[in-house]
Amino acid sequence: MKTQHKDNRITLLVVREAGRPVRQLQLSKPLALVLPAAAALSISSLVTSMHFHASRSIAELEAEAAALSLANLRMEVKVADKDHTLQQLRSQVTELFEEAETIKDKLKSVSELEAQLQSLIETEEDSEADTDADRDSASTSGSIPAAESGNRLAAYTAAAAVNTRAAAAGGVHSSSAVTSLPAVSFRLGAVTSAIRSTVTPQVGGEYIAVYQDDPLGLVQEARDDYEEIRSLLDELLASLSATITEAKEVQSAEAQLQAKQALAEKARLAPAVIWPTRSKVITSSFGYRSDPFKGVSAYHSGIDIAGSIGDPIYAAMDGEVTASDQMGARGKYIIIKHANGLDTWYMHLNSMSVSEGERISKGQQIGTLGNTGRSTGPHLHFQVIKQNKAVNPLSYVKP
Repeated sequence: MKTQHKDNRITLLVVREAGRPVRQLQLSKPLALVLPAAAALSISSLVTSMHFHASRSIAELEAEAAALSLANLRMEVKVADKDHTLQQLRSQVTELFEEAETIKDKLKSVSELEAQLQSLIETEEDSEADTDADRDSASTSGSIPAAESGNRLAAYTAAAAVNTRAAAAGGVHSSSAVTSLPAVSFRLGAVTSAIRSTVTPQVGGEYIAVYQDDPLGLVQEARDDYEEIRSLLDELLASLSATITEAKEVQSAEAQLQAKQALAEKARLAPAVIWPTRSKVITSSFGYRSDPFKGVSAYHSGIDIAGSIGDPIYAAMDGEVTASDQMGARGKYIIIKHANGLDTWYMHLNSMSVSEGERISKGQQIGTLGNTGRSTGPHLHFQVIKQNKAVNPLSYVKP
């Protein structure tokens, strides 16, 4: 490079490949000074830009790593929860297996009692021929013939034996196999009486939402079913034992009248769930119906039983009162929680004679029938809840 002071210019010599001439570039001195500075500034800007982009990329990568770490942590929590749930399911299934073994033992006891009942039936049939002569003399004296007593005993024990076989064969809801036709007859009779009657239907109630069950809920529902089966078997065993004892006593003509009265009272309390009122008239059934106030289709979560204000209301099963209050559509109402996983609701009451937290026995009076809340006339809205879901009460109780 050669400096020429006379015109303040700078000459740049560009040496190219061998055999090619040298080129000369003349630049003004200010331009020669500016070009290196501009090059340095460009390089500095490029370095700064690359550093900025690198920092932002690093930050994004760190954010993605943090998100992946959080997702991994959540996945680990879910896996831990599923492991815990599986452990609970294994434990509960083991308990259900033990419950099933207990129920099998009770069914064996039922079979033994059935054999005793069958033996009593055969004994009575063998003795019928010997009592024919006594029947004539007894009828003239006004006393009860022994053969007639035997026939009644045989019919009573045969009915108990049929119930026992139904329980042993079905395992669940032992009374349903025997009482299905009477239940149908009752419902047809109720429809006929409702058509003939001119009384205004006495209905009411509220809406209940239906929820899906999770696996643990299904296991709990199975456990509740086992508890219900155990309760039914316990009552069936007690009923059969009492039946055998009373059947032996009823062979005596003198004890027959007292036995009949005792059996009538026991029959009222014998089912696992008893009818909650004296009235047997159902004015609105479970399921969809026309709303009595708006006239549109609505879901009815229970059954409505007609009656008169002040009629007694009875607890359908043993349990604990979880609510005894008054509100909106329900009026005065009572809720009872039972050991088999069921809750029974009693609405539109006139008065309540139990309080929250009180233990209640099956058949105990808990209040009186009324017309409070969203109601068109005196009646009881009776409702059964299982696993937070309204179910048809007629599946558990019949009038």
